This record gives sequence, structure tokens and C-alpha cells, in this order.
Amino acid sequence: MSEGETANDAASAASAVRHWGVGRRLAVMIVITLMPLGLLSMQQTASVTREVSRNAEMAAMGATVRAAAPQIRLIQRGQASVATLAAIIEPFVADDAACRRIMDQIKATEPAAALVAYTPLSGQMTCGSDGSRFDFAGNPLFQRLIEKPEPMIVVNPQGPVSGTAVLGIVHPVFNALGMQIGIVSLSLRHEAVSQADEASADLAASRPVALITFDGAGNLLTADTGLDQAVLQLPRDRGLSDLARNQVQSFAGQSVSGNRRLFSVVPLAGDVYLLGVWRSSTEETLVDPDIAPYLLPGLMWLAALAVAVFAAEYLVTRHVRMISQAMLAFARGNRGRYALHLSNPPAEIEDLAEAYRTMTATILRDEAELENLVHQKDMLLREVHHRTGNSLQLIASVLRMHLREQLDDATRRILENLHARVMSLSTVHLSLYRIAGESRISVHELMADVIAKVSAIHERYARAGSIEAELRPLVLATEQAVPLALLLAEVLSCFPSSDARPDDPPIRVTLDRCDEGSARMRISGPESARAILAGESFDAPTKIAARLIRAFVSQLGGEFTITGDAGEVVAEVTFLIRDS
Repeated sequence: MSEGETANDAASAASAVRHWGVGRRLAVMIVITLMPLGLLSMQQTASVTREVSRNAEMAAMGATVRAAAPQIRLIQRGQASVATLAAIIEPFVADDAACRRIMDQIKATEPAAALVAYTPLSGQMTCGSDGSRFDFAGNPLFQRLIEKPEPMIVVNPQGPVSGTAVLGIVHPVFNALGMQIGIVSLSLRHEAVSQADEASADLAASRPVALITFDGAGNLLTADTGLDQAVLQLPRDRGLSDLARNQVQSFAGQSVSGNRRLFSVVPLAGDVYLLGVWRSSTEETLVDPDIAPYLLPGLMWLAALAVAVFAAEYLVTRHVRMISQAMLAFARGNRGRYALHLSNPPAEIEDLAEAYRTMTATILRDEAELENLVHQKDMLLREVHHRTGNSLQLIASVLRMHLREQLDDATRRILENLHARVMSLSTVHLSLYRIAGESRISVHELMADVIAKVSAIHERYARAGSIEAELRPLVLATEQAVPLALLLAEVLSCFPSSDARPDDPPIRVTLDRCDEGSARMRISGPESARAILAGESFDAPTKIAARLIRAFVSQLGGEFTITGDAGEVVAEVTFLIRDS
């Protein structure tokens, strides 16, 4: 891009800014002024929103822990029962009947238990509650439990004895020598572990949308809403296995069903985790939490813009617009709509309106004075043309009187030419008398009057109809129309009428435009006028005629040429059309 184009672009941009209205400029200034406050408000609102979100997440975590309290107590009771059982069962392992009675007693104390059993290292479980028996030899889970002699909690989606999902609490059994001889286990039904305690005062006050248990592999175990509905309450963008790896956590997000929820994860025992799904505090709000930090600054800016536009319109723009319309109407010449009536304008605008009224009154008064002067000038100019025309006619009458008394032919020809010239000039002035005061004149009409008068003079010498005219419409300024008419009258006076012969060609006058900027007048007639037009005659009147023709052509600003042959002469003037 060149430097010139860059400068033009900059000028265009500056011009666009300069043409902004008061309301728009005021609105931009208010927005810029309020921007620091708006940014500060956005920052504070965002900080408060984040703090509220953190508090909500912590509250959800605490509520989830409270909701999981019954399950935790259930597991703790099971751990205590298994530990006690492992400490006392060693003397009874050889007596299956006594061992089963103890297992039945333990199960009776815990309604959630699906199975209480002692299993030796051989895997042959013969001591189980309700007389249950099972061979765990070769079972991978059993091998893992006996290989690591320590208390454990495991999840089995399909218990081999109970046939249901169970949470197993396992404790190793040692003999008097401290050697492991087997394990005791308490299998809790998983649905009992996942169910909330409806009698809990905490849950009665605030119940979660769903309580879901899952294992470390991400398997959905149980849910108080049912497994079908539980899938819809899971986090949309996080898997259960990811939640298990992160242990205790709380976060907000979208559920699979599309609702905004608070999620809290609490480990229950071993590889079992509890997911609490809670309603978000913003779930029923009208404004999205992500938009909330920007809402107040946005509303503040919009309110400021509305106030700025309204204030600019009410206080300034409407008054300025009325003044502008009145000034424009006055400038265009509409004197009927320039009156200005403002409704309760500010003092500064009222001063401006008063200045406008004073200015228009002064202009109207000056215009009236100028119109009077122009009218007086037109009247004087008309009077000048009228008196000049009358004086020339008087001179023509005197010449006519001398012509009637003159017997010498040479003198009569001179007087006839002078008489024709004076009458032509009189015609021009009388025509100007009728159109005095006009800045532009229809030249073809003025020339038609001159031709008519000269034709009337020729009729006196038996040359009726000897002038043919072809005049195209042409409008010129006064300073060109008058010299052109006088030039036409002077050229026509150069064609003698007293000594005309029947075989002479007629006098032809044409007027037309050459192009958009110039015009041409062409006069042709008998060859006898060539010497007079060219100034080659030796008598004084013809020399005066040639000089007058050159003077009128000079005033017209044109070029004069004389051509012709075969008994005909052509006088042609070409000139540029000037504006008035």
C-alpha cells in the first residue's frame, strides 16, 4: 500500500469519527470511563462465584460423608465382628457343628450379612452360616486372600455362595503358634451397604439425587435410584475409574442427563467407593453461572449507554436537529420553514437558537434591501434601454426626413444604410427593455425580433421575405447575449437593400450549438456586402460598420470569419458559451 493510500485511509477514518453523533460519542466516553469499574466488578464477581462454588463443593463433600455414615458404621461393625471371630474361632475349627453355631450367632447379630464362614487354607469351607459349604480351592480371589495374611475388604460382584454382589470383610486366623490356619469372612449384601438410612436426620434435611457405589475398576455396583437411572446421574466428562484413582474429591459438572450437578466421591472400604450426586445451587437459577460474572458489568454498560443516548437525544440532539433543519431550509431558500421553536432546551442551545433567529432576521432584512436595490437597478436599466431605443428611433426619423429630401443617389444610399443600422440598434434596445433584469436571455427570441425589424425595413425597398432565419434555442448570459444581438444587427445592416437585384441570393441567418461548450452564428447574403464586412470600402460609414463588428466580436469572445463564392458571402462567428 502506498503512502498516499495510507493517508487517504487515515483521512477517511478520521472523517468517519468526526461525523459520529453526540449520543454515540457520549456513549463511547461513558463506556471507556466505566471500563475500570466494570473490569473490577467482573473480577470480584468471578472471585465470589469461585468461592461460592468451592463452598458448595465442600458442603457436598460433607453431605456425602454424612450420607455415607450408615454404610461406614455397617462396615466398621463388620470389621469388629470379624476381628472378634478370628480371635475366638481357633478352638472350634475342628468341630464343624460348634463352628457353624458360632457363625449362625454372628450372622444373627448382623441382618445385612449374607454369609459368615471360616475357610481353612485348603479352601474346603465346611463351617458356614446356615450350613453353607463351598470349595474355594483354585479360586483366584481366595488365593489372593490367603497369600496376604492381613485384614482385607474385597468386592465380589457375584458371590459364589450367596449368588449376589457382596462386600467381603476378611480376617486371617492364627493358631497358638502364630501360624495362619485359615480365614474368617463376613459377606455383607451390597444393596444393604449402598442403601441410605432414611431415619437419619441429616438425610431427611438434605437428600442427594443419587448415592452410587462402584469399585476401583469403574464397575457400577449399586445405586439407590436403580442402576438404569444411576447411569444418567454419572458425570458426563469423567469415568468412574478416574474418580477411584483420585480418591476423595468434590467437583461440579454436567451429568449424562444434561443437568448441572455437584459430585462427591468418598472411599467406603477397600476398593469400594461412594459417589454422591447433589443438586447444584445454580440448577434452578435464571442465569448460567459462567455468565453471572459478566452480567452485572454488562447491564451496567447497557444502562450507561441507554442513559447516554437518551440524555444526548433529549438534551442536545433533538434541539440541534431542529436548528439544523431550519438552517438547511433557510439556506435552500425556503423562507416559510425557517421559524424555530424549541421545547425546553438547555441554556446553551437556547443561546444558539437566539443567535440563529438574529442571523435570519438580519439576512432577511438585508435581502429585502438588496431586492429593492436590484428592483431599482432593473427599473433604471429598463428606462435606459427604453430611452436609448426611443432616441435611436428619433434619430432614425430624422434620417428618414433627410432621406426624403435628398436627391443625390450616393447620399441617399449612405442615409439608407445609416437608417437601417439605427433601426436595428433601436430594435435591440427595445427588446432589452422588455427583458431587462434577467440574468440569462433566450438569444434566439431576441435575434428573431432584430430580424423581424430588419425585414420590415427591407420591405420598404421591395425585398419582402428576403431574410430567412433558422434559429436553434440558445440561452446565454446577458454579457454575451447583448453583443451577439448588436453584432447581428450590424451585420444585417451591411447588406444593402436599395440596390438589391432580383437574382441576389436571400439573406440567411442560422444559430446553433457546435458542441456542449460553444455556439455559432452564420449569416449569408449577396456578394455586395463583402467589402463592407471586411472594411475594404473607402467611405466612412462602411469603415465604421467594420469596426463595430470587430468590437462586438471582441466583447463576445469569439472568432469572426468571412467566406463565400458564386455571388454569395458568408459571415460566421464562433464563440465559447460563458456562464453568467
